[in-house]
Amino acid sequence: MVKDMAALLSPKKLLAQHIAYLYNVVLLPRLEFRLQTTLFAESTINRMVSPMLSLIRQKAGLASVTPLSTLFTLLPFSIQQAFGRFLSSHVASWQKIFSHPSYKLFANYMITYLQSFLDCDVCPSTIDLEPWSHTFSLRTHSLFNSLLFSSRLRKRKSFHERSREPHGVIN
Repeated sequence: MVKDMAALLSPKKLLAQHIAYLYNVVLLPRLEFRLQTTLFAESTINRMVSPMLSLIRQKAGLASVTPLSTLFTLLPFSIQQAFGRFLSSHVASWQKIFSHPSYKLFANYMITYLQSFLDCDVCPSTIDLEPWSHTFSLRTHSLFNSLLFSSRLRKRKSFHERSREPHGVIN
């Protein structure tokens, strides 16, 4: 779907801002709908959307080796990160499931399943899930992936916040 869209748009005389708009408003919602029951790794999602990001680079006159972070931070494009969008959608879905009284039994089953699989007595969101990320049967487990990727984002965010603190300051 992404390659088809990129191939369709590449010969058109569109500005990079137009393609960025189509990426944000047309492509990402369609992908989000199709992937609502599956959460892939960040690298997989980046590979999925790379044809469109390459097209945006091409139309903007940027080098093909321009880092993705530059595309996401350039103001005229306002490109959304696909993985962040999909992850927030998955987390919101799980929050709805866990807070809805009709799904309480299902939510308890999912947590109990993960607890027994991981052989832990605590909530799976409080332990380090990284060592379990290589287990094949958990790669397709949507709750596990949501918890794993959201924990990675928390770690990354706390690392960036610590790196911004001035060094040598004693509290």
